[in-house]
This record gives sequence, structure tokens and C-alpha cells, in this order.
Amino acid sequence: MHIWNRRVPAIHLVLGLLYVAVLLLSTAALRAGLAPYEQVAEGARVVFGVIGMVAAIRASRAPALLPRLRQAWRAVTVSLAVLIASPLLVAGLKAAGITAADDVTHVAFVIALLVALQRFPLAPMNRRDRLKAALDAGTVLAGGGVLLWYVSFGPYVDAHGLSLAVVVAAGVYPLVDLALLFIVARALLRGSDPSATRPLRLLAAGTLILFAGDGVHGYLRGHDRIEMHSPWQFVCWITTDALLAAAAAEQCRAIAAGRRASRGDLRGSRRLPFAAVAMAHLLMLIAALREDTLYPWGGLAIGATVLSALVLFRQTLVQRESDERAGTDSLTGLANRARFRATSYRNLARNARAGRHSAVLVIDMNGFKEVNDTLGHKSGDLVLVEFAEVLKRCVPAPGLPCRMGGDEFSVVLTDLDYPEQAYEVAGRIAAAMGPVAIGNRLIPLAASIGVAVSAPGELTHDEIVHRADLAMYRAKALGPETRWAVWQESLEPQAAAA
Repeated sequence: MHIWNRRVPAIHLVLGLLYVAVLLLSTAALRAGLAPYEQVAEGARVVFGVIGMVAAIRASRAPALLPRLRQAWRAVTVSLAVLIASPLLVAGLKAAGITAADDVTHVAFVIALLVALQRFPLAPMNRRDRLKAALDAGTVLAGGGVLLWYVSFGPYVDAHGLSLAVVVAAGVYPLVDLALLFIVARALLRGSDPSATRPLRLLAAGTLILFAGDGVHGYLRGHDRIEMHSPWQFVCWITTDALLAAAAAEQCRAIAAGRRASRGDLRGSRRLPFAAVAMAHLLMLIAALREDTLYPWGGLAIGATVLSALVLFRQTLVQRESDERAGTDSLTGLANRARFRATSYRNLARNARAGRHSAVLVIDMNGFKEVNDTLGHKSGDLVLVEFAEVLKRCVPAPGLPCRMGGDEFSVVLTDLDYPEQAYEVAGRIAAAMGPVAIGNRLIPLAASIGVAVSAPGELTHDEIVHRADLAMYRAKALGPETRWAVWQESLEPQAAAA
């Protein structure tokens, strides 16, 4: 049974409690039939804006951050300043006779946020991968456009006719929201610089919820009910403000703690284009059902949905196969060096949060060069395959055996309750070593195994691999037979020299 033992940062706890208090207070006002729930919501937005702006200013001045990242936080500061000043701006614009004062300030806030997200440094990619990420983001953009057309822009145009004035009046919100959606989707699909991974995820979550709140606003406008303020609209906007404040606070907390860089996992983000296509087809089916006839649009919508589902399912299988091939050693079927590194980064970060140990085993085969020299490379390949089978049998799930290249192997062990579990795996591998039949000859398998264990949050990937390397060389120094050794401080060169 897994027990939650991660300590919640104080600033996130404060923001969470404040958020819950605002929702409870607003709900109580609504149930009592009181109008001031809107004032409560607006006041809460200002409070979250002040907290977020203070944190964003601190992040924008932190010399430890990349210059482009500091620019991004300066842009976030501007967007939050617009949010804080919105009540005064609205009052001034209304006094000047501008009836759409709320819309003007909200659009200014969204545009400032769009600029901020565009400034965040993204993970480096080659030209082809950047194009793929842009196309996927475009798919999300198209899905968002279909949604806004169905719930807001389309009904408004249908009710008021198609003219330039109507397009301008009803199109400002969708245009800025779709631009924001594209920037967010691109950032999620490409991944961010490691120094901004978590803050950018919080910002992205906030902007997606903002998109939902603006969708509610567009629905009310499209159905000529804009004077009715939906509680769901305020919930979305308050949630967005709370997440923006949490993102800025998270960046400051990471700077203060001197947190090591972490790598983002994009697997969940890759589903965004599929979700966008699924949503568009769902809306088509809903529209067809509302027409109360299967001919012609009902049957066409159902057929298009089935075809798209089949194509997307096939694409998912192809993508999965491609990912597995990219992360797999072709000879042994084990994970390769790239997958080892990515898994180790993710494992260390997850176990640091969960309060569990991580371990890495570095393994070097003994006598492999002699096999290649005397029996040939084909026999050497067979020996590597046999040794890979030993690792597959001895490494328990969710551990990951890997081939680093040549006769070098490694193992990532995760979710360990105590270091001795890693030692047991090393002993199991050593005990399983024995002669294997290659052609008409018995060839002994032997290897040197180094073990390094990290307590929760203790080591980085490079540090734990370095320790396992030192332990492996210690085991190799003990002789050509299979040995395994555990890292000790005395194995460090500076400690030995002292």
C-alpha cells in the first residue's frame, strides 16, 4: 500500500486553501440568492493576481534563470497587472461610455498572457520534429475552432446575420483564445526547457481552463444571454488565476531550493491532437442528432467518425511501434542508451516526490573481447543475446534492463523501499551466470556489476551513474569471475587520494 508522504509546499497550500475558501463562499452566496457572489469572484481574482505578480516579479529578476525565461516572467507580470487593474480599468472605460469594458480588459489580459507563453524557452528539436509539433498543435487549434464555432461564434452569426460588425463583435474572443490555444498546445507537445517544466505545465493548465471559461462566455453571447453571468464562467476564470499564481510561485520555489533540472514527460501531451479530433467528431454527431434525421448528415457524421477513429487507432499503434523501436536495442531487444537516460531521469524525479529509493546497476561483461577475437562477431552477438535473456529473467518489473553499447549493460530499478532490494537484484544476476552453448562450444558468462542507490532526491542521473561506474570497476578489479560491488565513498578518487 502506497502512503502519500510528499510535503506540500507552504505557498501551494495557502493558494489551495484560498481557492477552496473562495469557491465555498461563492457557492454559499449563490444558494442564499445573493448577488454579491460576482464581487467575491472579482475580489478573489485580484488577490490571486497580486500573489502571482509578486512571484512573477521575483522570477523575472532571478539571475539563475535563462534570459528568455526572465523575459517570459516579465510578460506574465504584465498580464497579472492587467488582471489586478481590471476593476479600475472597467470603471474608467464605462465612465467613458465604452459598454464592452469587461471584454476590452479581458482581451488585454489574454493577449498579455499569450505573449508570455510565447516567450517561454522550449526544448530543442530538429526541423522535422518542430514541424510535427506545429502540425499537432494545428490539429488542436482546428478542434478548438470547431468547438467555438459550435457553442458561440456560429450561433451568434446565425442569430444576427453575417456582416463585418457581427464578425468583429463575436470574433475577438475566439481569435485570441485560438491563438492562445495554439501556443499552449505547441509548448506542451514540444516540451519546455528543464528550468521551466513545472511552471509551464501549471500555466498551460490555467490557459486551457481559461479557454473553457471563455467558451462559456461565448455560449452566453451566442444565445443572447450575455447579461447572465454563469457561475461556471467565474469558476474557470478563478481557477485560471490560481494556477497562474501557483506557476509563478513554483518558479520562485525552484530557484530558492536550487532544484536540479528535471525533464518533462510528453507522453500525455501527445494525446492532445487525438482528443481534438475526437471532440470535433462528437460535435458533428451531436449536431446530426439535433437535426433528428440520419439523411444525409447523420449517416455522413457517423461514417466520418468511424473512419477517423480507425485511422487514429492505427496511427496510435504506428506511433507506439516507432517509439519502441527508437528506444530499443535491435540486437538484444533491451532498452537502449537513450531510453535508459530518459527512464533514469523520470525515475529519480518520481521517487524523490514519492519518498522512495532508486538504483542503477552498471554491468560490463568479462572476457567478451576474447570471444569476439577467437570465435568471431556472430558468436559474440549470440553471447550478448544470451546475457540479455539473463537480465530479462532477473530484473523484476518495473525495473528496466538496458544495453548501452558493445558489452556494456545497465539496469534502472525504481520504487525501492530500501537499498537491499537493489543488492538482491545484483546477486540474482550474478547467481544466474553460467556457461552457454554457442555452436559446439560452452562459453562461460561472466560480468562485473556495480550498484549505486539514491535516497529520495539525493542524486542526479549523472551522479548515480558515476557511482555505479566506480562500483563496477571495483568489482572488475576483484578478478575475471562474476562479481558485484556497491558504491562506497572510499571508491571516489579524491577520497582515495586523501
